[in-house]
Amino acid sequence: MKKILFSIVMLMACVASQAKVIKITFADKTQKVLTSSQLSSIDFNDDGTLTVTTFNGEKMQAMEASFDELTIGDDETVMETIDRTSVFIYDSQQLFTRETQQINFVYPSTDPDGNAITLSGSILMPQNICSGEAKSEGILLFNHFTIFSKDECPTRGYFYLEDMFLANPLNPNYIVVESDFYGFGVTERFPQAYLQGMCNSRANLDCLIAARRILGDMGIDYGPLTFNIGYSSGGFDAMATQKCRDMEYITEAWFDKTFAGGGPYDIKECYRQYVIQDETAYNAVPLLLMTSLNETQKLGLSYDDIFQPEVAELIDVVVMSKDYSSWPVCDRVGREKKIHEILSEPYCDLSSPESAYVQGLMDKLSIANGWIPDASQHIYLMHSRGDDYVPVESARPILSFLSQSGYTPSIIPGKTNLQTNFVIRDMGHLSATLFFLAQSVAAISAWPYMYDNRMLKPEYQQIYDAMDNLPELVQVLRQMESMLGVDLRPAIKEILSYLPLGEDGETPATLDVATLKQAIASAMSSLDVPVTDFYEMLKDSGYDVDELLSNFVSYLNEESSGAKRANAPARLMQAVDNMETTPQLQNERQLFNWLSSKVQR
Repeated sequence: MKKILFSIVMLMACVASQAKVIKITFADKTQKVLTSSQLSSIDFNDDGTLTVTTFNGEKMQAMEASFDELTIGDDETVMETIDRTSVFIYDSQQLFTRETQQINFVYPSTDPDGNAITLSGSILMPQNICSGEAKSEGILLFNHFTIFSKDECPTRGYFYLEDMFLANPLNPNYIVVESDFYGFGVTERFPQAYLQGMCNSRANLDCLIAARRILGDMGIDYGPLTFNIGYSSGGFDAMATQKCRDMEYITEAWFDKTFAGGGPYDIKECYRQYVIQDETAYNAVPLLLMTSLNETQKLGLSYDDIFQPEVAELIDVVVMSKDYSSWPVCDRVGREKKIHEILSEPYCDLSSPESAYVQGLMDKLSIANGWIPDASQHIYLMHSRGDDYVPVESARPILSFLSQSGYTPSIIPGKTNLQTNFVIRDMGHLSATLFFLAQSVAAISAWPYMYDNRMLKPEYQQIYDAMDNLPELVQVLRQMESMLGVDLRPAIKEILSYLPLGEDGETPATLDVATLKQAIASAMSSLDVPVTDFYEMLKDSGYDVDELLSNFVSYLNEESSGAKRANAPARLMQAVDNMETTPQLQNERQLFNWLSSKVQR
C-alpha cells in the first residue's frame, strides 16, 4: 500500500484545515499516530525506508504507513499495481497457477454508523486481460471469508478462494473486485465489522463503483457480466450485498447471479445453535461474533461479562490486535473448548436477559430483516448439511424467506431464479468449499455461452423447456449425481422397474407413493445413502417431499395422448441425456474430475 498511501499523505498534508489520521510504523514495529496537519513531508530513502518530518521539525525514520479516515473525492483515484501469480492451492498442494495483476486502491464509502469514510480495496486481474490478449467476460464482486489478521485482507494480497476462481483448468476470464471491508486495510485500527451486513455491503458496492471507474480510466473493458460471490461469512456478506443492491443501489448495480455458500444468514439462529450444540469446530468465531457485535453496535459490554475469564483476558491480544490468523486464535483459546467454556453462563442460557438482548440485536442484523427482494435477480444458495462451522439451521430460514418473496427454489442450475444445493450431506465447512467452487466456477464459465443479454439462448431454453416435461424427482436425482459423486441412474432404473407393463406394451402401469418410497429406499441403500438423508435433502432444497413423489407417480401413471406409457423409461433417459448437454454441467464434471484426481476428499 505504500505508493497509494504516501501519495495520499502528501496530498492531504497540504490541507491543514482537514486533519486526517495517519499511522506510521517504524522499523522496531512501534507505531505513532499523527494527523496530516502535523506532517511537513514524507521522503523516500534509497534503502527503502521513509523519513517523516513534522511541522515542528521532528524527523522520524519509518518503514511503512497506513491511513484511516481519509476523505477521497468521487473523482479521485490513487492506486498501486503489483504483478503476482495466482495459485490454486489445496491441502498444501499447488494444483494450478495463473499470472495475474493486483491493483490496490482507496475509495469513498461509509462506516458502521453511516458516516463518510475512505476504505481500501483490490482488483485482481488475469495478465492476459491486462495485456489485451483476452477479453474480460465481467466482474466477480468477491466477499472475503472470515479473517482475523491484518495481513489477510485483500490489499495485503491474501486471495485464497479468489485465486481458485481464476487459476483452474477452465481459465475463466473475469476480473475480481474486492473490498477490505471496514476494519482492514486503511481502517485496520478499527474493530472489524464482522457480519455487519449493511456496512459491508455498502463497502462492497462502493468498491464496485470505484473499480469500474478505475478500469475505465485504464482503458480496460471489464465486460458485461457482474457476479456477486462469497463463501462462509463471505456468503453472508454476498447475500447482504444482494439485499443492499435491491434496497439502495438498484440503479447502480445489476447482478447476473449471486453465489452464496456456507453463510450464517440468520445470525441469531447461528448463535443459538452454537449454544444448543455446545460446540463448533471453529471456536474462534464466537469470539469474533460477540466482539464485533459489541464494538460496531457500541453496546459498551464488558468482555469479562461476556466470556469466561481465561478467554476474556485474550480478547485484546488475539482479536483486537489483528496480529493472529484464525487457527492460532483457535489454538490460544483451545480447539477442544466447548461453547460454555468460552461464553459466560448468562450467554449460554438462551432465556437469560443478557442472551435475549444480544439475540434481539442479532435478529435485526440477519439478512431477511427489512429486505424486499428483487426477484428479477438470480441467486445460488448452497450449504452442507454436515457443516461443522456454520450450522445449516442458520441457512434454512433464508431459503424459506426467499421462497415466500418471489423466488422459486430448484436444484437444477439455470432453471429458476433460485438455485439451491443442500445436497451435500456429510462434508464439513472446508471440504464443502470445493463443491461451492466447482459449481460457481462452472456457472460463470458457462454463462457467456448460454446467455445473451441476460436471456437464455434459444438452444438452451429448449433444453429447459423439455425439462419441464421431466418429473422433478428425476431432475433432483440428476443433480444429486453431480453433488454426491455417484451414479444415480441405477436408482432411476430401479424405480422404473416397479412399473410392470402389459404384454402389448400399451397398458399404463400403476404405481403408488408407498411403492415408490420402497423403491427409493432400496436404491439409496445400494448407494449407501440413508433414505432419511435423501428426504431431508429434498426438504432443504425447498421441495415438499410428498408432493414431489405424488407428482412423479402421477406422471408415470398418466396416459398422454398419442404416447404409450411403455415409452416412459426411454423418454426419461432421453431427457436426462439432454440435461447433460449444457456447458455448466459439462464444466462441473470437468472440474469435479480434475479435483478428484488432485485432492483426497
